[in-house]
Amino acid sequence: MKGKKDAKGKEAVETVKDVASIATKADLRAFITDVHERLLKDQAAPIFAMAVMQQVMSLDNIYDLLDSQNKEILQEIWVKLSQSGLHLRRPPMLFGDADATAAAK
Repeated sequence: MKGKKDAKGKEAVETVKDVASIATKADLRAFITDVHERLLKDQAAPIFAMAVMQQVMSLDNIYDLLDSQNKEILQEIWVKLSQSGLHLRRPPMLFGDADATAAAK
C-alpha cells in the first residue's frame, strides 16, 4: 500500500514540474488534456485536478496561452470538479464576468 502512495506522490511532483515547463499553447493543450483524461477515467482525485488548475491558471503568460480549445478543455475540467462536489466560483478568465456581475447585485 505504501508503494502506491509513494508513486502518487512522485507523480504529483512531476506534474508540478511539468506545469513550470509550459511555454506554448500546444504544451498547455497537451498538459490539460492529460489532466482532463485522468479526471474522466477516475485516475486522478478531483483535489489533485484542482491543484493543477490553480497552478495552470497562475502561470505568468496564461492569457497568451489560452485559445478557444484550451479554454474549452479547462472549462470541462472546471465543470467536472464542480460536479464532484467542490464548491467553486467560476473564474472570469474561463467563463466571463457573469458571476462577478451577479455577486455585485
